[in-house]
Amino acid sequence: MQSNKWSIAATYGLLLALVTIVYTLIQTVFAPGTAISLLLWAAKFVGSIWLLLYFIKEYSASAEVFTYKEGFRFGFITSVFSSIIFAAYIFIHYALIFPDSIAVQMEAAMTMMGSSNPDAAEQIASIEEIFPQLMFVVFLFYNSIFGAIVSAIIANYTKKGDIFTGSETI
Repeated sequence: MQSNKWSIAATYGLLLALVTIVYTLIQTVFAPGTAISLLLWAAKFVGSIWLLLYFIKEYSASAEVFTYKEGFRFGFITSVFSSIIFAAYIFIHYALIFPDSIAVQMEAAMTMMGSSNPDAAEQIASIEEIFPQLMFVVFLFYNSIFGAIVSAIIANYTKKGDIFTGSETI
């Protein structure tokens, strides 16, 4: 179980990232309405959490004792791999696949901010050049932090063992 933890986590991280990548592609290509967007986001949110829970349980299935620490560590490693893959995709998404979507988003932001603060519109325009790199960093950190929080919660439900043998601390 321990010898291939990294390759298993990388595979699970890829599958976890694919959920968010598919969601992002649906949002970009089809541009669904607000109600459908909210339903898709909720499905992605719940599905991602359930998938991480499933992956940690699957990883721990062969172990007699699986501690909170092991569950958190595996969940976090999986989440970091997923974050790296999704952040790389989001960079490619904005830099190569859909570069026009940056202009649309910046125009909407400038329209919102332009009437209240003209200087903000200039600052938003300056961000446009580094938008793919900025999104890479933002999503890398955001998804890693979110993955750490979810892994910490899920690890509590995946631990197993006998508390009276001292193999699992409460």
